[in-house]
Amino acid sequence: MVDESGRPVTPMHCAERLGQQFAMFTDWTNSIFAESKLKPLEWLLVIGLWQLKLNATEIAAAADIQARTAQRCINLLDGGIYETYHLDPSRQQENQVEADECYQSAGRKGRSREVERCDREPRQRGIQLRGRATAATGRPPILGLVQRRDKADQDAPAAQVYLEVLENVRTATIKPIIIAKVKGGAQFFTDEYNIYHFTKADYDHRTVNHGAGEYARRDPDGACVHYNTMEGIWSGLRNFLDRFKGISQRFLHLRVIRYEFLHNHEHLNWRQTFEAALRYIFSTTGDYLRRMAHQHRRIPLTLCYR
Repeated sequence: MVDESGRPVTPMHCAERLGQQFAMFTDWTNSIFAESKLKPLEWLLVIGLWQLKLNATEIAAAADIQARTAQRCINLLDGGIYETYHLDPSRQQENQVEADECYQSAGRKGRSREVERCDREPRQRGIQLRGRATAATGRPPILGLVQRRDKADQDAPAAQVYLEVLENVRTATIKPIIIAKVKGGAQFFTDEYNIYHFTKADYDHRTVNHGAGEYARRDPDGACVHYNTMEGIWSGLRNFLDRFKGISQRFLHLRVIRYEFLHNHEHLNWRQTFEAALRYIFSTTGDYLRRMAHQHRRIPLTLCYR
């Protein structure tokens, strides 16, 4: 073996290059499945079931694997989609965009170690608190941005949604997200919640007044002012999250991103969605999941835009 200049080169064993005594390459080398004991066909079956919005118990029964194994598989797939699809900076919305927020009950499963570490009382189920909920009170807010489907284009995809789990809903929290994900000059539809008032500077911001009984209207220029599209997506998200029979705050954002990905690809057939999921999952580096496992908690999503 010679190099480009014609000088002889001694081949280096792959294990030596990796700094190990032995090295073994499999079908999953350099992928997020590198440490998995499942066979490739088993993983393809799990991914297909994952695409059907099933929970870990349902996937375990259909794929004939342990429930804990199915749970780890779901976390791995959701984390891969989060890293490569959700955090993709090229995904931006334009034209007509609706924004709204909802609150999802999610705690720490009552684990005594978490209660002791945070020096707090165990979370009560069904608690009703005054004011806007936060992650600290057991109901993390979720910010939703949806680009309306272009009805004039018959081939246009379904309404594209972007969902973000937050610590709280304040202008300082949502402003960098909206600036990063919505192109300037777009029509921006919300209610009259004051956290959205900053959008008047860069967007055509229009609101509906729910307090006055107004939920939709048509302006003189023909624009339909409402955010009913986002309200419908909240219904679909809640139905999806109900499958999991309670979600920890540590994994809530991963389940939300799974719904975001599947919703944005629902205009495709099953095979096209499956291929798209494979592309995103195999292109991930797994860095986010390793950081998440190291910190033993969810990384605040707002840090992605600072």
